[in-house]
Amino acid sequence: MAIEQILATHKKESLADKAYRLIEELIVNLDLAPGMALTEGDLCERTGIGRTPVREAIKRLSTEGLIVIRPRKGLFVSEIETAEYVLVLETRKPLEQLLVASAVKRATSEEREALHQCAEEILAQARAGDVKGYLRADKVFDEVLCAVSRNPFTARAVAPLQTMSRRAWSAFRGAEQLEASAIRHHKLAEALANNDAEKAEAATIEMMDHLTSFAVTQMEKDK
Repeated sequence: MAIEQILATHKKESLADKAYRLIEELIVNLDLAPGMALTEGDLCERTGIGRTPVREAIKRLSTEGLIVIRPRKGLFVSEIETAEYVLVLETRKPLEQLLVASAVKRATSEEREALHQCAEEILAQARAGDVKGYLRADKVFDEVLCAVSRNPFTARAVAPLQTMSRRAWSAFRGAEQLEASAIRHHKLAEALANNDAEKAEAATIEMMDHLTSFAVTQMEKDK
């Protein structure tokens, strides 16, 4: 089963969803930098989407903490704090463990293979040194994992944390090698492809601990 088919089966994308996805990517990639002032008109121009869907996307991004709406001042991209990044990962870890356990329990063999394909793409982008490509592939992996878990409650809870983690990593990564994180995704995908619950659990913990270690190091540097 193709990755696109899995995502299309589990979720039909509205114009507001598309606007959200495009603006979120601009924020995660730091094309819209932390603290930057925004306007609805500019976001419409950047996405090629009308004001009503863009306005809906802004509300969602505000709820998730990526955009700040300041009365009488306007819209701004939220700032990123390393201490908050650590807390995001602390909250995300048990949700990722639940998500992976649900995927082991419910994903079909075709869906497990699709997760493996996602991880192969993450690894390829990492080895090519393409940061934006890596972040895009990482998001697709997360979306497929959420879909095949068939647990919409966990998926809705973890998705904003995945996005916040991706943006913080993008902002703070410095000389951090893309491949180090990509290899951990690959290990997780292999465990899922083999339907190995024990290895999938261990790979999830290893991946989250790797990200947390990186975040704590950055927080200590900021003190």
